[in-house]
Amino acid sequence: MDEIPEIQIPELDVVVNLPEVAIPDVPPVTLELGVPVIDMPSFSPLDFEPEVEPVKPKIPRMPKKPDPIEAAKDIRLPEKPKPVPVAEVEETKPLVQQVIEAIPTLPQATTVAASSVIGVSAALATPFLLRLIKPTVKKVAKKLQKALGKKPKVESVMERRKFQRSLRPK
Repeated sequence: MDEIPEIQIPELDVVVNLPEVAIPDVPPVTLELGVPVIDMPSFSPLDFEPEVEPVKPKIPRMPKKPDPIEAAKDIRLPEKPKPVPVAEVEETKPLVQQVIEAIPTLPQATTVAASSVIGVSAALATPFLLRLIKPTVKKVAKKLQKALGKKPKVESVMERRKFQRSLRPK
């Protein structure tokens, strides 16, 4: 087997020779050669000059402010409310009585419980009902298509297997 040759790395000069920046003595020459050769009829710059001189709006004059002393004379002070007789004040009920009155009645509690049971059972039964209803709807749709004279869509083998597997209990 041959020996691996020794790798030699040449020494690098630390000083880098950069090219001098070339600044031209004379600026570049630009010539105006006149009108462009290509006629562009679609080019029409925007005209910012108004056709009609704009009408200056009239500034409404503010009415004179009323004298604050005159306005203060017209202000009426609110009258003191009449004191409520002691006999008309409603007595506060004890805490136990307030709690008893806040508890719903038996028919109210039964109605709420029944509606919540119906809602939960419908939510839980939805996947099961869809499994039962979907094949029936497909069969009815096929029969309607045949009755109307349309050809039913021919399903591929993969689609039929997928449908049959969806009928299996999980």
